[in-house]
Amino acid sequence: MDVPLPPSPSALAPVSEPVPRWWPLLAGGVVLSTLLPLALLFAPPLLKLPRYDVSGGQIVARSLGSSTVIPQGTPVEKVALQRLSRRYGSAAAGYVAGRFTSERGEIAVYGNGERAGLLFATRPPTFLTPADPDTLLTVWRGGGAATFRPAPVPPTANLGLAALLLSGAGLVAALFLSKPRVTYAIAGDTLTVRTRASTTTFARRNTRASLTADPLGVRLFGTSLPGYHTGTFATRSGNVQAAATTARPRQALILEHAGKRYYLTPGDPAAVTTWFEG
Repeated sequence: MDVPLPPSPSALAPVSEPVPRWWPLLAGGVVLSTLLPLALLFAPPLLKLPRYDVSGGQIVARSLGSSTVIPQGTPVEKVALQRLSRRYGSAAAGYVAGRFTSERGEIAVYGNGERAGLLFATRPPTFLTPADPDTLLTVWRGGGAATFRPAPVPPTANLGLAALLLSGAGLVAALFLSKPRVTYAIAGDTLTVRTRASTTTFARRNTRASLTADPLGVRLFGTSLPGYHTGTFATRSGNVQAAATTARPRQALILEHAGKRYYLTPGDPAAVTTWFEG
């Protein structure tokens, strides 16, 4: 029996899908959003936050996202908190700011993570951890002016978290900014389909090919980017494993192999179907 000629390279080449104009903006925005936690991790030490500005008989406690004014004469006590649970805000090493719950109830924290500090009777109570609490109280009560900060933490304290955030941002950037490809190639009696994450082979003798005009429907699992659609999708005729370059081709190739249905988008799906039927 004669071996059928394989389809031409142009027939096998995946159809191209134009990249929407909004895609670079969306991809850039997503990547920048993953870098935001990393920026928030390093912004407080660069901006010297939290800090406590004493002037005119009051204390202004400042963090990256808020500030609290502590008026002159506000009752204050030195405390050592046993419990400090974040409701919202930051709990990074060296920068603990936001609303927390403690054995004293809900408190506003402007500190570095230490449990010993000054608790002022504001509403809600404000907890500060200055490196020199006695001097802060002396300047405040005496009507002087000075700026205080918590004791610094080692610069390596957040390296593990920073590395985790950076690796996550790198993965997102690789997904949204790279150009993943789907390729179809025939060698002998086998069609090989390659995506970024998988390689699948289809032997001509045990693969059934057909054509469909159904578009890819809902993505159930996998990746769907302009020009790159892989994973499990729903179609009107049932679920398929997609390795496609467009979700709405004029005609697509369905391969039934090993109990699964695959959805491909070569340039000439009819020619590939004829090769399989040969």
